[in-house]
Amino acid sequence: MNAISKMLLGGPLDLDVLRNAERSTLILIDNPCRQYSSFALRLLAATVIATAGVAADSATTIIGAMLVASLMSPMLGTALATALGRPLAAIRALLITVAGMCLVVLVSAALTAVIPVAVDMETNSQVLARVSPRLVDLIIALASGFVAALASVRSDIPDAVPGIAISASIVPPLCVVGAALYEGAPDAALGAFLLFITNYVAIQITGAAVFLLMGLGARQFSSVGEQARKLWYVLVGIAAAVVLALLLNTSMSVVRTSEYERLIQDVTASWLSDTSYRVKSLDYDDAGNLYVQIAGTGVRPSVQQLNKDLLAADVTCASVSLSVVNEVRVTN
Repeated sequence: MNAISKMLLGGPLDLDVLRNAERSTLILIDNPCRQYSSFALRLLAATVIATAGVAADSATTIIGAMLVASLMSPMLGTALATALGRPLAAIRALLITVAGMCLVVLVSAALTAVIPVAVDMETNSQVLARVSPRLVDLIIALASGFVAALASVRSDIPDAVPGIAISASIVPPLCVVGAALYEGAPDAALGAFLLFITNYVAIQITGAAVFLLMGLGARQFSSVGEQARKLWYVLVGIAAAVVLALLLNTSMSVVRTSEYERLIQDVTASWLSDTSYRVKSLDYDDAGNLYVQIAGTGVRPSVQQLNKDLLAADVTCASVSLSVVNEVRVTN
């Protein structure tokens, strides 16, 4: 045992803990009814809670769903079985993950159809938080996967499990996928699915790193297991490159949009600088339409002048809509 594996394991590998890890991650099925029913019932409950949380725009409710969700178990199981050179167990864990994904999406879509609250894909904060994943989400996922892998084979850090469940975004994005598909918003569904894939790939990367550094991959196993492990790591590497490229694009898009909106705010503030009016609200939508609401008294500023100022600043708007709120000043 080298220094790194000793540090990660906290001492010698406890085979009983490893055995329990194999059961909890569903790569060892010695009580099918108990293990599968526990996985399915917890996942179903988490889906209902998370979908209701999305519909109600409630972050607290969604956190509760994260604590109940069981989908991380087979995701981590794929990484553990691969490191142990057990391709059949890894494939089973992968299939359980796919089945769980399908269950979450279908149930969330069905619930969205019957819940008497429409899920607004453009204003719901729980939706918006999951449809535009960025590089920071990958960093969070990598750290979550690292701790999850560590906790799975160490009995002395169970207190980390609730934090892992909250930080790793797994079931809520899939619920947003189901809700978005029902509401006819494929772009939102695709963005939320990218967030889920980001977490899945991150768990495979850090899970593999932790398990291999612990020395779990140093055991003797068949050449088939070795080849399967190499193939899976190559596929994960390719997926990681694709996810990284997509997240970079999304992150840059968010930065460009923020800079553009800041420029619009500066131009609008300058347009009102010589008047008694102030900007009450400003919204620039994805279609390039600018909605400005101003409040004040006196002669109304010219919207044509605002258009000219925006064009001079290289800001192109499909349309500019201005609404005015008259404020009455009270003097003593």
